[in-house]
Amino acid sequence: MNEVFPGSQPPDKILLQTGIIREKMNWKDLRVLHQAGVSRHIENNKVIHVTGTVNRYLYFLQKGMMKISTLTEDGNEVIKSIIREGEFFGELSLLGSEGDPQEVAVAMGCCEVCLVRSETVRQLMATNECLCRNINEIIGRRIRRNEKRMLSLMVKDVKGRILDFLKEFVTEFGYPVEGGYKAKNFLTHWEIANITATSRQSVTTSLTQFRKKGLIDYDTNTVCVFNISNSR
Repeated sequence: MNEVFPGSQPPDKILLQTGIIREKMNWKDLRVLHQAGVSRHIENNKVIHVTGTVNRYLYFLQKGMMKISTLTEDGNEVIKSIIREGEFFGELSLLGSEGDPQEVAVAMGCCEVCLVRSETVRQLMATNECLCRNINEIIGRRIRRNEKRMLSLMVKDVKGRILDFLKEFVTEFGYPVEGGYKAKNFLTHWEIANITATSRQSVTTSLTQFRKKGLIDYDTNTVCVFNISNSR
């Protein structure tokens, strides 16, 4: 993974597509972000969230997807979450927290990111109650999602963890279809194994068994999980 550091020049045009920013801010505040933001094009597999920048910037993903990972002492990558277009990351900087010094964000394909200094965002939150509430709600949902995933890791077996993740994945990144939810299949078996603390072979075997039982269907482009509401 190759590291990318934020530049110092403002972009010609910032497309702040994040829903909470576009919908919960007035034109004056949007102008402040426009002037404060730095837009960057990030190539596939490049790292943009590294030690030394985590406490200074909030990152708005304008295009593409990124995975938030941490590096273990032996250099292995552990995937913590997936960030999609229109979302933000680096939120611990808003709390003044040092966060995980080994945490990185890696581009899953070509991405466009807008970086805004955390202090600027904190100042806007102090004067915009609705914006503050919505950012806090998003952070709260992420905490609850991580708690749910941790509980699954503690009490579920391998197949249960993988199925739980697939349900979470299609409801978050997909859309409803008859009998379930369908999403673009952009994760490799290794990435699913990494997130669910299993092996790639266990993921491959479990997916095959789930399909035989009619719990899921998938191909190289999409994955569909059936009867999600009844199986939760």
